[in-house]
Amino acid sequence: MEYFLEHIAKSLYREHGNTLNKHCLVFPNRRAGLFFLKYLAREISKPAWTPAIMTINDLFRSLSDLQMAENEILLFELYKVYREVRKSKESFDDFYFWGDMLLNDFDDVDKNLAAASRIFRNVKDLKEIDQAFGGLTDEQAEVVKRFWTNFNPEKMSDQKKEFRNIWSVLDDIYRKFRKSLYDKNLAYEGMIFRDVIEGTGKKRLNDLKWELIHFAGFNALNECEKQLMSELKDEGRAKFYWDYDNSYVREGRLNSAGYFLKDNLKYFGDDMPGEWSYDTMLSKPSPSVKRRIIDTSSDVSQVKLIPELIRNITGLTAENAHETAVILADENLLIPVLTSLPENITDINITMGYPLRHTMVYSLVKNLLDLQRNARVNNGTVFFYHRDVISLLKNGLMAVLIEEKDLEIIGDITEQNLVMVPSNLFNHSENLQNIFIKADTTAIFSEYLKSILSLLAVSTSDNDEESGNDSKGKNITNEFIYRIMLSINRLEAVSGLPEYGLTLNTWMSLFERLLRSQSVPFSGEPLSGIQVMGILETRTLDFRNLIIMSVNEGIIPEITSASSFIPFSLREAFGLPSINHRESVYAYHFYRLLQRAENVTFIFNSNPEGLRTGEMSRFLQQMKYEPLLKPEMQNLNFVIRNPGNVNEVIERTGEHQLQLLERYSPDKQGRMLSPSAINTWLNCRMKFYYRYVCGLKEPDVITGDIDPAMLGTILHETVRSLYEVFKGKNITGETIGSIINDRDSLSGHINRNIRNFFGRKNDNVATGNELIAKEVLLEYVLRVLRRDMNNVPFSIIGLETPVSFPLNTGDDTTGIRIITGGIIDRVDLKDGIRRILDYKTGSIADSIRSIEELFNDDRQKDLDGWLQTLLYCEGYLNENRDAKVKPAVYQTKKIYYDDLLKIRSAKNVERSVDDYTSVRHEYINGLTSTVMTIFSMDEPFRMTTDNWNKCSHCPYRALCMR
Repeated sequence: MEYFLEHIAKSLYREHGNTLNKHCLVFPNRRAGLFFLKYLAREISKPAWTPAIMTINDLFRSLSDLQMAENEILLFELYKVYREVRKSKESFDDFYFWGDMLLNDFDDVDKNLAAASRIFRNVKDLKEIDQAFGGLTDEQAEVVKRFWTNFNPEKMSDQKKEFRNIWSVLDDIYRKFRKSLYDKNLAYEGMIFRDVIEGTGKKRLNDLKWELIHFAGFNALNECEKQLMSELKDEGRAKFYWDYDNSYVREGRLNSAGYFLKDNLKYFGDDMPGEWSYDTMLSKPSPSVKRRIIDTSSDVSQVKLIPELIRNITGLTAENAHETAVILADENLLIPVLTSLPENITDINITMGYPLRHTMVYSLVKNLLDLQRNARVNNGTVFFYHRDVISLLKNGLMAVLIEEKDLEIIGDITEQNLVMVPSNLFNHSENLQNIFIKADTTAIFSEYLKSILSLLAVSTSDNDEESGNDSKGKNITNEFIYRIMLSINRLEAVSGLPEYGLTLNTWMSLFERLLRSQSVPFSGEPLSGIQVMGILETRTLDFRNLIIMSVNEGIIPEITSASSFIPFSLREAFGLPSINHRESVYAYHFYRLLQRAENVTFIFNSNPEGLRTGEMSRFLQQMKYEPLLKPEMQNLNFVIRNPGNVNEVIERTGEHQLQLLERYSPDKQGRMLSPSAINTWLNCRMKFYYRYVCGLKEPDVITGDIDPAMLGTILHETVRSLYEVFKGKNITGETIGSIINDRDSLSGHINRNIRNFFGRKNDNVATGNELIAKEVLLEYVLRVLRRDMNNVPFSIIGLETPVSFPLNTGDDTTGIRIITGGIIDRVDLKDGIRRILDYKTGSIADSIRSIEELFNDDRQKDLDGWLQTLLYCEGYLNENRDAKVKPAVYQTKKIYYDDLLKIRSAKNVERSVDDYTSVRHEYINGLTSTVMTIFSMDEPFRMTTDNWNKCSHCPYRALCMR
């Protein structure tokens, strides 16, 4: 089948021969011009002058003396005008977030020759609409009335007032902004378009050197384009070639694909040669056409299908590979697609460009931006956020700038829990010293970036003996560095003036946005190899084989529209582009692409993720109900089923036993069996298995927030530091009262302990929920002191006292000797009784039914504190045999509670355990029995049955698949 551009090339050469140099062909994009010249070259048998080839944008620019300005220049010029008109001192930081929106609106206004003064008119009274908007059509006036009625100016909120205040000066901003640009011979694209139709550029239309201008493959036209084409048509100097199918233009099927073309044909006619048929494969049956839809479960699945789909294309050779295209509706899939193409495909042409935001260099620059944003200075020392430091040190490009020993810093940060990392940690390395500095101004920061990127470029170029692939990779990296350097220079050129008052944060945000919008073009042969392109790059092009990816609703068509200060209703009234037009544009691109394609594969991701619905595009749904277009359906989804829960019981093996004995046997210098380990066994044997048999620990995590575990640690240390000076002394009510009343000293103790815990030397780098945690800690410390006030006078015998004792589980032949114990928070003395005291910030049972309950298998966690405290009593009594001790727990979460252990009888009569020896026998029996089960070969490891309460926050939950 003959392609659209191919037919035009043949027809023009047949009609005009070697005089084509007097003609100009205008296409929607540059790619169309390249393919046209390829088809034309086939027809020419001897040297000849080619016609001029340009895009519609190039044509307009050639007709205007105005120069297209960079977006950042336009933004700064608009900001100056905005401040002048509004007489505002608003900073650029507050302005730039919506400056782009105004630029887009002005561009739309000019390209569509809309009357800005009418659009931006300040309507104060609905009765004056007819007079204020004189010259509008009845339909436009009705829409404007409806808009202002819905806006309801009589009931003004602060937001509506601000809207009206800005709206009332938009026309002034628009006019003065355009004048400011004119004075500098600069313009945005819409301004150039309007200048050609209404301004100085109009005179140059008569000076066009071409006899004929041919417009090919257009669809949606703005008013400037329409007027230019109309003038040239009226002069007999223009011809028009439209690419469409009768099914969506004459018959009106297939949604709105022909919405714009119907008007284009009406106004401009059609100059395609008579033998050209508009009954394509969309409107006439063809046995050679194959269309199918593949339903996949992820974007990765889509990408991994490409090698097989390409291999299965019949007759694909290097000579005809350019007739095959991979269309990416979602351009984020470009990099995965490039890595998934078959290795035997050597020629690939990529139209889209490589997004700079996907490169390692961008990742490094982003790390540097984050490092500077989050840096803090205190007493001359710069502190950097730990995540920024670690991300930067682990960046792959940093390997050429740092030595292997420099990575030890990561271990130091983790070990010391350095939430904020001081700059002096990098003093041992000159390169690190240059990277980990604070840039305070935009000028310093731009030089900072350029110095690091230059150092990186030099380092990657030092070794000239690299292999071919390595050398190419470094050349590509240096190309990306060069592009970023250009962006820095561009931004420096317009941001250095003091009139803008640009802060460093705004500079960084502008710079980041500038980088994210850039693509690095690929170099290669555009007319050979498989074509990889976006949906908009396919305009006017025809392919025999198509693989169209991400044909999802919300992507084709794209349902979002650019933000605008001009409401939808007013856009409709004044003929500006709206979201309704976007659907028609996508419909045309989609169906036009299928007109001459014989083998088409549509792939969509049916997995709903985030904002994606997982639905196929509405265009595919339409095709399913068109008998002539109905594609085959193929479902490649796979169901991920749980292969079965992990066994809830693990039988003990000799290896398990060996691990436990290695860990806890005193003969092998093992560890002491802690109360935590015993409680873990009683709460969930499987958790004990993971933690103490397999040795699986949670990875060390740096955190600036104080979680409940940290809260308890800091509380213990704070109370210890408060009472340290009173150790061995008699403590009275006056003593504790003086501590309570000195809140500054209490806060100082808390702050010092927090700083020590996080390895900090000051308060100014505090992060997270620390302020709230300080208040909670202060309240907890006060509760401990008030509880002690009820117990005065007493003396403190020990703080953080370690105790231990042996447990013999069995006889001398089969038994195992285990050492258990721990650290007592406090031992105090009153009336000859020594109180073994523990501070708890978690939940503790107010009473127990019996001592045996403490050792029940799979019991609740709120009994842990009492088992632990009684174990400390046993340990203390083992080393102080004549002492009289009693267990006590301070429950800092509660205000009203009894700190002594209470045992509740069957008749709900409670007795307090004020002498440990009264329950010692029961406790030792229960503890010994429990330890025997821990080390018994006959005892398996089982999961808890209370998975609702115990598993929700368990770190091993994923291993149990719960």
